[in-house]
Amino acid sequence: MNIVAILLSDYVGFMLLVALLISSRIRRSHGKLELKVFSIITILTMIACVVDFFSFFSDGRDGFFWKTVNLIGNTYCFVVNPIFISAWCLYEDFKLYKSMTRVKRIYRIAFIPATILVVIALINMFFPVIFYIDDMNVYHRLPFSYVFYVVDLCYLLYSAAVLNKYEKQYGKMKFFPLYLMATPVVLGCALQMVFYGVSLIWVSLAVGLTSIYMSLQNEFSYIDILTNLYNRAYLDYKMEAMLKEKNPKVGAIMIDVDYFKSINDTYGHSTGDEALIDVARVIIFSKPDKAIATRFAGDEFILLVNNTSDDEMKKIVDNIRDELKMFNETENRPYKLSLSLGYTLFDLDKDTTDTFLKRMDDNMYVEKAQKHSTR
Repeated sequence: MNIVAILLSDYVGFMLLVALLISSRIRRSHGKLELKVFSIITILTMIACVVDFFSFFSDGRDGFFWKTVNLIGNTYCFVVNPIFISAWCLYEDFKLYKSMTRVKRIYRIAFIPATILVVIALINMFFPVIFYIDDMNVYHRLPFSYVFYVVDLCYLLYSAAVLNKYEKQYGKMKFFPLYLMATPVVLGCALQMVFYGVSLIWVSLAVGLTSIYMSLQNEFSYIDILTNLYNRAYLDYKMEAMLKEKNPKVGAIMIDVDYFKSINDTYGHSTGDEALIDVARVIIFSKPDKAIATRFAGDEFILLVNNTSDDEMKKIVDNIRDELKMFNETENRPYKLSLSLGYTLFDLDKDTTDTFLKRMDDNMYVEKAQKHSTR
């Protein structure tokens, strides 16, 4: 055991997480569940980096105090291990699906293995099955400790399965590369399991969390905070990239919420915000994977589609109308959503970005004018 190497490893992990918490404090203050869970697992890991070092430092030292530090420190690490990995799955699931009902339904069961391991880790202080501290205050790992590594792997595989299922149904998550989290964790666990006396798990978790957060920083720059759709900056970026392709076939749909001012005036701005979130949901559930849904401005949305055709654009418009009808029939809202849509295809010979957007906007207002004239 190289205590200096362990100190450096845990110090790096601790400082990475301190920097992460400081840099994310404004974002985390919004109070969203996934950010609360992310904060909790970050803080638990940061504490574990400190506890881990003192556990190694106390190993073999004489006296009741050091033996207590050794026992409690290692117990803490084994308790936090399943809490971290199961909480990570919860964080990922809620971030993807934004459904508290789904979380309560699934994680009532999914948390059972982690809960059992936490209880066993606490019992281990009195009846050793995971590790024991001998009379010389030396830590010894027991065979049952490997169960923790197996359960960690199972949770990571479950996490990958949840992400894979979501992406098959709703399209690829551009700013949530799971491998950035999984790779250092798997390598760290494997090395610590094989080489007795090294400490890599907590710094690996710190690296994984920091990597994910750095990736999410791009999301924070390009995601509309209310609807979780992409924002106009991302629309401009993707449109420019698409139009630089050889013989681009780009189409887009302008979507405007009808009578949105009336919803705000009648039910209040909080309900108006909920209506915008509902519109985003309708768009997400009705679009093809390749389409990019953005909140353009206020109550206006744009669906950008690459490698498309007039027939496909008409089909997408019909899908949105069908999803909207289903929403209004099945969701018990105080309002009924109404959308005006206008689509167009980019003309390489005539269009600029501005004329493309204007023609789309004009087509949308033709439908909106018809609705207002017959209301």
